[in-house]
Amino acid sequence: MTIINKDGAPREWTSLRSLHRHESVDLDELLEEVRRSDSGAVVDRVVRARDGRERCVRVVPVLGPTGDVYGLHLWLGGLDDEPTEHRPAAAMCFHLDTLAAQLTEQSWAMSNLPGDIAPHPGTLSPAEMFRRVVRYDSIDELVTMGVTPDPHAIHDQLFTVLHNDGHLMQWQAAGRGRKDEQHTGMRGLNLDITDFQAPAISPLEALGLTADRPADGPAAALLASTESVARPVIAEWIGKTPTWIDWERENGDTQVFHPEDWDTIRASFQDLGPDEERTTACRIRAHNESGWQPVTLISRRYPGEVGANLHVVRISKA
Repeated sequence: MTIINKDGAPREWTSLRSLHRHESVDLDELLEEVRRSDSGAVVDRVVRARDGRERCVRVVPVLGPTGDVYGLHLWLGGLDDEPTEHRPAAAMCFHLDTLAAQLTEQSWAMSNLPGDIAPHPGTLSPAEMFRRVVRYDSIDELVTMGVTPDPHAIHDQLFTVLHNDGHLMQWQAAGRGRKDEQHTGMRGLNLDITDFQAPAISPLEALGLTADRPADGPAAALLASTESVARPVIAEWIGKTPTWIDWERENGDTQVFHPEDWDTIRASFQDLGPDEERTTACRIRAHNESGWQPVTLISRRYPGEVGANLHVVRISKA
């Protein structure tokens, strides 16, 4: 077992010996006990450190698709400390014999709204796995690990995912090759670290846009539309944020486009082809007397499977 993340920061598969050195505790036997239990139960213990102090330990297993433990959330604190909430994490695996990936329900929950109770498939094709991925820079390395399993090979990558409510998330993917009588392929953990590091989108040049636009001129953005949210949502502004659009509201309201225009805007997500552009007339919140500015919205699909729910748009005053 190795440490892949600490307080949101990727740790490059650090040895558990760092706990011995920096925390003065030896938890190897406890962690191995939890890993082998496969129960999924949270474990709370009090252990004695080398300096004589008593430390509280909480271990939360992350179960894989078949119920065995893929990873562990570990919290260490004083006797009077309240355990902090761990970041969302979920397990997945890829099987070379079927060329299919298995996910847990937690994998879906990480990018879905809490009220989404629709049934989710536990087995997906590789293409389906990436339908919400906005950016993944080391896809070739990941594919190589899946089709040429090596138990000594590891994979660690930050990538950007579209949440079902329209915002972007930053995830850490940690994978290890597997080749034995139980499983041939790859096993992995995905960890949501959005609160630690802002999500990254593809380079502006790849989107055909530049960052040197004036703040009071035309705007560029990523526009999301999902089955769980009735309105189109600005997932990210590209380059300078526009000063003439009233988009940053103190009450957290993400409604930017006029409600009467939602259906027209969302219609482009149903029939816009990969190499097409769509021009739509609509209204957007603005710092003017009426509060609404007529605009021209030019849309095209974001590259990849996520383009079904994410468009690159240019917004100009009409």
